[in-house]
Amino acid sequence: MTLWIVVRNLRVRALTTALTLLGVALASATALVVPLVLRSLERGAADAAQVFDVLIAAKGSPTQAVLSSLYLLQPPIANLPYPVYEWLARDPRSRRVVPLAFGDNYRGLPLLGTNAEIFSLRLKPTAPPYFRLRAGRAFAGAYEAVLGARAARETGLKLGDRFLSAHGFFASQAEAATAEAHHQEEEYRVVGVLEATGGPWDRAIFVPIEAYWEVHGEGLQERQVTAVLYTGKRLSDVYQVAQEINRGGLAQAVFPGQVFAQTRELLLQGQMAYGALSLLVLALAALLVGQGVYAGGLERRRHTALLRALGAGRGLVFGVVLLETLLEVALGVLLGLLLGWGLAAAGSGLLGERLGFFLPPPQLSLDLVARVLLLLPLGLLAALPPALQTARQSPLEYL
Repeated sequence: MTLWIVVRNLRVRALTTALTLLGVALASATALVVPLVLRSLERGAADAAQVFDVLIAAKGSPTQAVLSSLYLLQPPIANLPYPVYEWLARDPRSRRVVPLAFGDNYRGLPLLGTNAEIFSLRLKPTAPPYFRLRAGRAFAGAYEAVLGARAARETGLKLGDRFLSAHGFFASQAEAATAEAHHQEEEYRVVGVLEATGGPWDRAIFVPIEAYWEVHGEGLQERQVTAVLYTGKRLSDVYQVAQEINRGGLAQAVFPGQVFAQTRELLLQGQMAYGALSLLVLALAALLVGQGVYAGGLERRRHTALLRALGAGRGLVFGVVLLETLLEVALGVLLGLLLGWGLAAAGSGLLGERLGFFLPPPQLSLDLVARVLLLLPLGLLAALPPALQTARQSPLEYL
């Protein structure tokens, strides 16, 4: 009986009910969207760089070194002398040493000068290679190129196609088109296309580092590398080499996990500030619910008086108002959860496309759900004054 009365009341004031549901849903979604996107970004960034053990780059900001060499989002700090790479390659503690050279692009996509060792990178020693060919083969000649999955999609290049590179880490397609004809004489030929990894290097075009040196006129004495990916035979070897590198004055050894930890602290601080703001938004939504309940009580004064005249007690009237509020808030929170997740999923997809690596779908955790469920007690608390007022009103006033 009570539930039937509640449903009838909500249907009678359909417009007010819809506005209340919309307000609660928007408040709930607002409290969820940014944390969901940030957590998706955190997981995606960690997954994208987990294949890289240690990054050795020029002295400077470790964060910029990671953003430039691993995520291809910023220009490199500087180059390293080639003897740094040679020393690492000859060191008996080294398992895999991969040189990286940046500085050219094709239609705005970075060319990555490296060696064939890059195609043997693995997430774990027993795991299959991280980079797997979808078509063709790895480069062998000086002017052969292997396309990342996204690079192949965006450029339209296919096996056997040839292209000229342009100078610069970043360039628009218009800038690249004007520079290509003057950058080099010999064209690169596409010999392979990689499977998508979901990482930032899907945007890269892999070419032999020897071609990089030749294009830039770097002789044996002038050779440089932008960075080096290093893997030791044992974990202790990795830390020993990293300490030796950091004690020198030419380079720094960067552990991506440490950079993520520092960045995560900044993200957590931002999330805490946003969490306080979202609580304010939820409190405003609760006030909106209370206002809606009060306005609904004014509209239903004659109906409530009639119920009282027919024998309904004050407890029933009071319970109807609270149950009506609870149902409205619960439906609004449910819609908010769906809306917040949907907006976060769309935002993660757009952000991942812009950053150049895959962001996993957002995950609703218990702490985030608990945050929006605060609207239930807040809404009931805001509805108490109008509920008490409705229960105490005399039926004689409105009959």
